[in-house]
Amino acid sequence: MTARRYVVACLAFVGSIVPGLLGAGSAQAFPQWQLSSGAARCDQCHFAPAGGGLLTGYGQDAAGEELATFGGNGAFLHGAVSLPSALGVGGDLRGAFVAEDVQDPAGTKLAVFPMQAQLNARVSLGDFSAYGSVADRGQLRPNEDLVPYQNYQPVTTSWLISPEHWLMWRPSAVGPYVRVGRFFAPFGMRFAEHTLFVRRDTGFNLMQETYNVSGGYVTDDLELHVTAFAPDFVRHLGSNESGVAAYFERRLRDGVGSLAVQARYAAMPGAGRTIVGAVARYWVAPARTMLLAEGDLLHTEAGAAGGSDGLVSAAGVALLPVKGLMGTFLWERKQTDLGAGDTTTNAATGFISWFPFAHVEAQVYGQLTYPTGQPTAKTFLAQLHYFL
Repeated sequence: MTARRYVVACLAFVGSIVPGLLGAGSAQAFPQWQLSSGAARCDQCHFAPAGGGLLTGYGQDAAGEELATFGGNGAFLHGAVSLPSALGVGGDLRGAFVAEDVQDPAGTKLAVFPMQAQLNARVSLGDFSAYGSVADRGQLRPNEDLVPYQNYQPVTTSWLISPEHWLMWRPSAVGPYVRVGRFFAPFGMRFAEHTLFVRRDTGFNLMQETYNVSGGYVTDDLELHVTAFAPDFVRHLGSNESGVAAYFERRLRDGVGSLAVQARYAAMPGAGRTIVGAVARYWVAPARTMLLAEGDLLHTEAGAAGGSDGLVSAAGVALLPVKGLMGTFLWERKQTDLGAGDTTTNAATGFISWFPFAHVEAQVYGQLTYPTGQPTAKTFLAQLHYFL
């Protein structure tokens, strides 16, 4: 099969399972590949300083030659179209099947639905670059609330959104940078799975990108990111928090491990939240296993209601036994009030991704959630992801 016919076949297959409205969200990275693939920095594979989004030429080559079981051309459209060096184009299409059992008398909920349709582009001019994305916003279940929880207008009036758009000054691959625009501030392990407690409960849930002024310094041995953020004042998507976030990571033992500390303060009318935490990863090469953990303490002030201290955490392993196969297994825990044991929720979460060819990912995801004093909730998700 020629490259052009292969591209058409992939797009047709994904298109056959992704009809109608599609969910939108920023394209995240795979933190399991940092350290394990020989790349010390996430920005070796991505244009964004902390990873995620469009792939660099190095990242495209790795996606085809090193990270896919049967290989392939990792360039845009499998190399069928040659782009100028100053222009980068990409995109993400996802379709999924989900089964969710939350002990509802109506039984297990089943659905086949689209998750994502997004296009990304980047243009560079000397030390400056501009990045933008456009996505079709949708949702699996109709939102009949008077004020939709994702923003302050109905989905039908805001179906086309831009999850990320920014301008950046960066004179070299290592060293300082300044970035301004809408994106997720560098923070945490940065998994693509937004349902993880360490993402969902720290201000980085789906569609919660903020407008930021961010700067930092990145080398092979360390990275520092400091971000001042404000609510989305254009489309009013996500939360209405504003504040500052900081993330500092130090690579250890010749790049096989890393340790990071982080902090975030966010304020909104009548409330404020402070987060301090740490992230650790270590690659055990003989076992093809990565050990990883994140823990965050949360202090919340809610006006007259007073303050409370909480916790979110995740720890586990990522197994990369053979080329193109990755399994990640985590034990998650969150406690909204450390002074009240009945506010604890634990979860056993696992997801297995297979990258058979360049640009293609198939994933199965399972989670057992154990809220204190409540029945166990069970979630199973299978998805197919094609990226341009």
